[in-house]
Amino acid sequence: MPAPSPALAGHSRLLTGLLLALFLGALEQTIVATALPAIVRDLAGFDLLGWALSAYLLATAAATPVIGKLSDLHGRRALLRACMALFALGSAICALAPDMRTLIGGRAVQGIGGAGLIVVAQAAVAQLAGPAQRSRYAGYFALVWAAAGLIGPLLGGALSDWLHWRAIFWINLPLGALVLWIGAPGLRALGPGHGEGRIDLAATALFAVATGAFLLALSWGGARHPWLSAPVLAALATALLAGAVFLARQRRSADPLLAPAWLRDPAIGPALAASLLLYGFYIAVAVLMPAYWQLGHGLRPTVSGALLVPALIAGAAGALIGGRAAACSGDYKRPVLPGLAIAALTLTLMGALASQLSAWSVSALLAVVAFGIGPCTATVNAVAQNAAPARQLGALTGAMALSRTLGTAVVVAAGSAMIVAHVRLGGGALAGGLLGGGESAAAQTLPAATRALLRDAYAELFFFAAAGIALALLCYAWIRPRTAHAAELAETAPGA
Repeated sequence: MPAPSPALAGHSRLLTGLLLALFLGALEQTIVATALPAIVRDLAGFDLLGWALSAYLLATAAATPVIGKLSDLHGRRALLRACMALFALGSAICALAPDMRTLIGGRAVQGIGGAGLIVVAQAAVAQLAGPAQRSRYAGYFALVWAAAGLIGPLLGGALSDWLHWRAIFWINLPLGALVLWIGAPGLRALGPGHGEGRIDLAATALFAVATGAFLLALSWGGARHPWLSAPVLAALATALLAGAVFLARQRRSADPLLAPAWLRDPAIGPALAASLLLYGFYIAVAVLMPAYWQLGHGLRPTVSGALLVPALIAGAAGALIGGRAAACSGDYKRPVLPGLAIAALTLTLMGALASQLSAWSVSALLAVVAFGIGPCTATVNAVAQNAAPARQLGALTGAMALSRTLGTAVVVAAGSAMIVAHVRLGGGALAGGLLGGGESAAAQTLPAATRALLRDAYAELFFFAAAGIALALLCYAWIRPRTAHAAELAETAPGA
């Protein structure tokens, strides 16, 4: 049994390095979007444009649980260094890319490294903080995500305009070196991995195929191809087949990549479901809101981006307050359940008044929603981590991250399809690509009738999200949290 982990209070420099690592992984999800027009001008390949974003997401989703498991086996210090090296390699490939295909390959390498930065940083902080204080430090993660969401698009645009789009990749090299330099003195505190078990390569390959094919189908459906087209159906069939074989193999495995027992655990199972629902529905609304403001209200992209800032700040504030409250009281439900109820009710109000609310009113209400879900974002990981033995901490952290990715992908695809279908059924004309919010000229010329249909469609989205957050509340209420003492005893439990 490993020695008890030291308190994070004595490792402030290491904590800073880990938060910077998380920031780098999160930043890369947002920094590229504003530079895409410049990238396409230089490298051509407009038909491959979406892959510059999708490659990172697909690689991250496929790598997340594998890297979490590897960090349990071989230690988080070794994995953090390896993932930083992969991230730097992918960044260099992107910066030197002579064409779009090379850049897409570099983005995939970046995605694997970025997955490691995010998962290993979160698992390392959870390991050092200990069960009682994990929710407190999870509030810092929310601040980092908010900062990445705010800074990424601005920094990507600024570097692309003032220097060159390649600078958004070159900048990762000195930043990565800075992360390792800051965190290096404290990395030994993370200790070695337990070394017990191995990675099932066949299961890993099956998981990568299932996840990649599923996300590919979601990114194609309704955008590149119709939902019932052969490519989308083939991708879904591949995902279903590979997923079924993967699950069957996991049930027979003595050392599974994603333990089926987690779904039956009274703390971990509901936490996974709550995470999938919460992030899926909230992020879907946040991702689709710029299109609502541009298409439904005729605002420019810059203004629509600014309208998201209050929600980012409010969500981080809610996470900090809720995380501290849970850590101080030991009660993981009291700060969370009222917040989720407020978020669901606010989304219901937004749905009922969608046709009457101004853009700024919607922004303010979305900030209330974000503040309400903030405490849950700070505690849901901690609740699951406290229920797992220490030797599964990385793998479980990876599974929680995967639930967020899959939930977001599914609900964004469903929400986009619902909006487009509503407008078309109402007789309006709306190109699927407009929901990306990038076609500002086309948005300005939409007929008034189509704008009205869009507002009605978003009313349905708000009701849809309210139902999803309400389900997340029920899942979270079903959680039976473990105490710190129980979590420590779990390490020696038979069959753990």
